[in-house]
Amino acid sequence: MNKITEFASKELTLTAITALTSLASLVSLSVNNSQTPSFNNPQSSSASVENQLVDTPVKVAESNPWQDNKKSSRKKGNHNSGLDSNSPVIVEQAEYIQDKALKIESSLPKTVALVKELEGFRSYAYVDTDGTVVIGYGMPVIEGKKVKLGERISQVQAETALREKLQEIQQQILAASTVELNSNQLVALTSFAFNVGVESLFKSTLFRKLNTGDFLGAANEFPSWNKANIGRRLVPLAGLTNRRLTEKNLFLTAVN
Repeated sequence: MNKITEFASKELTLTAITALTSLASLVSLSVNNSQTPSFNNPQSSSASVENQLVDTPVKVAESNPWQDNKKSSRKKGNHNSGLDSNSPVIVEQAEYIQDKALKIESSLPKTVALVKELEGFRSYAYVDTDGTVVIGYGMPVIEGKKVKLGERISQVQAETALREKLQEIQQQILAASTVELNSNQLVALTSFAFNVGVESLFKSTLFRKLNTGDFLGAANEFPSWNKANIGRRLVPLAGLTNRRLTEKNLFLTAVN
């Protein structure tokens, strides 16, 4: 039995298996493309416009040690090294993917609970503060379709859609981050990205500081994202101010 099969045979939940598969695709994308991956349909509920964006988006690392090792092996004439399940490169890659999958599995329930608390539930479609039509837990898109006024949703359906969206965001964050994140940091960043949009997070000073290892500097950027576009003006909102403080405090909380 090769190493990949051994990892797949462990008692991972459905969430971990799904996350592992998606992360494998994202890792492959980052190896073959040195630019930051594009993400469609970024989530935006309460604050879709940020007042302090950075001109230059964060880039995914341009080189990948796994790919470099494979190229080196091919130059030496070992054309089958990329297929050898016992090679250190394949083992390390599988361990990396499994680690990310397990991190998502362990942090996702806490992320769902936090976002549900911050967003609140409505069974009917309504217009959010920025003019976006949303439903359930502040989601503008359900099953790939934009929400329209007059639509309704059950709490079970809304939570399922929320869980899938948050898992997707976590996969994107883990693929784009160049530093090791603990579960509290991942939960806080996912809640933040769900609210302002993944692309906005990746272009922000917050994410740039994070990827340089300046965790305190990144945490101090949360409070500045407390404004919403209302009547073409950026207006501070008490709800967003409290949300950013909650996310900042969680981001700075050590994991036991």
